[in-house]
Amino acid sequence: MFGFGERFVVGYDLSTEYAQISYMGMQDAMPETVTLAEGREDYNIPACLFKRMEVNQWFFGREAKNYSSVEEGTMVENLLEHALVGDKLKIGEDEFDHVALLALFIKRSMTLLKRVPKEKIAAIMFTVPDLTKRAIEVLESVAEVLGFDDTKIFFVGRQESIFYYVIHQQKELWKQDVLVYDFSERNLKGYHFSVNRNSRPQVSVVDETIHPIVASDDNKDSEFSDVIKIDTKDSVVSGAFLIGNGFEDEWCHDSLKELCRGRRVFKGNNLYSKGACYAARERLIDSDMNQSLIFLGKDKLKANIGMNLLRGSEESYYAILDGGESWYDAKKEFDIILDKDNTFEILITPLDGKNVRSIEIVLDGLTEREAKTTRLHLKVFMESDDRLRVCATDMGFGEFYPTTYQLFTRQIEL
Repeated sequence: MFGFGERFVVGYDLSTEYAQISYMGMQDAMPETVTLAEGREDYNIPACLFKRMEVNQWFFGREAKNYSSVEEGTMVENLLEHALVGDKLKIGEDEFDHVALLALFIKRSMTLLKRVPKEKIAAIMFTVPDLTKRAIEVLESVAEVLGFDDTKIFFVGRQESIFYYVIHQQKELWKQDVLVYDFSERNLKGYHFSVNRNSRPQVSVVDETIHPIVASDDNKDSEFSDVIKIDTKDSVVSGAFLIGNGFEDEWCHDSLKELCRGRRVFKGNNLYSKGACYAARERLIDSDMNQSLIFLGKDKLKANIGMNLLRGSEESYYAILDGGESWYDAKKEFDIILDKDNTFEILITPLDGKNVRSIEIVLDGLTEREAKTTRLHLKVFMESDDRLRVCATDMGFGEFYPTTYQLFTRQIEL
C-alpha cells in the first residue's frame, strides 16, 4: 500500500464536446493537465468515439477524428448529451447504450494519464456544466465500470470547480470579486465569484449568466465590453479569467482594455479540471479553509437540518445534515426513542439564520405506547437541492414491544 501522501487526485472535466484531465499529488502546490502534444497547452480531448465498419474496434478522442476521415465506420459525438437523455445507438444489427459508450470513452481517455499509476489515484472528481440528478446517476453508472476499486469518486458542477480554483490562487487575486468568462461554446458564459466576508463562516457564491454573444458576431468586441461594464458596475472586481477557444483569435482589443483596468486578467482553458483537482483534495483532507469559507451553489444544501433531543435530563441539539454540503451527499441514518406521543420535530435553520422552522412529523397509525418505549430508525436525506425526505421505521422496544417495521415517510420542501 502507498502512503496517503504518495497518492494523487484527478480532476476530470467533461462537456458535450471535450474532456480535460488534471492531476496533482497530495503534497503538490498546483495541478498539472494532460496535454495531447508534449510542450504545448493542448488539453482538449475530443469527446467522441469512432467504430470501424463491421469490426468491433473503437477509437476515442483525436484518434477517432483522424480515423473517421480515412476509414468507413460510425462517428459517435455528443456522448454526454446522449447519455443524459438515455437513448440507444443503432449500428447495423447492434444496439449500444449511450451510458456505456460514455463509460468507454472515459475509460479510454484515462489511459492518457501516463504519469500517474492507476493504483496511486486516491480520488477522481468529475465536473460537468450542469450537475443535475440525472447527471449524477449517469456518472455513478460510469464510475462502476471504470475499475477504480480503491479510489473515491466525487462530483461537482463547474461553478464549484471555479470556487475551488479561485480560492487556491494568491489571496490578492480574490480579495474582491472575480469574473470568469467562458467562450468554449457558441454563447459566452459568465461566472461571478463573490464572498460574503461578514458571515461566519464566510459564504461564497458563483453566479452564472449566459450572454447572447456568439462566436461569429462581428460586433463581439464592443458587446463584450458592454458586458464587462455591466458586471463591474456595482461590484469591485480584483481578478478575471478568460477561458475557451473563443478567445484564441485576437478580437477582444477594446474589451480586454476595459477588463484590465486595475485588475489582474489571465487566459487559459483548463480552469475547471484544475478546480476539480483542488476540490478532490479538499474532500480527502479537511483543511482550515473548509472551516472558514464555504461554497453555497445551486447544488448545495442551503440550511442546517437537526433535532432537539433529550440526553439524560438535558435537551441538546443534534445535527443531522450540514448546510453547505452537496445535496446528493446529504444523508444520515440514526435511531431515536420517542419521549411522548407519536410525534417528533425536525428543525430547519437556513444558513443566514433567518426563518428557522420546526416541522412536526406525526406517525399516524403507530400503536400508542408508554413514554420512552418506542424506538425509531430514522433515515434523512435530500431528494433534490430543495426537497428533504424523512423516513421513520418502527423498531419496537426490546422484549416489551416487538418490531413492526411500520414505515412512515414525510417530504419537506426547503
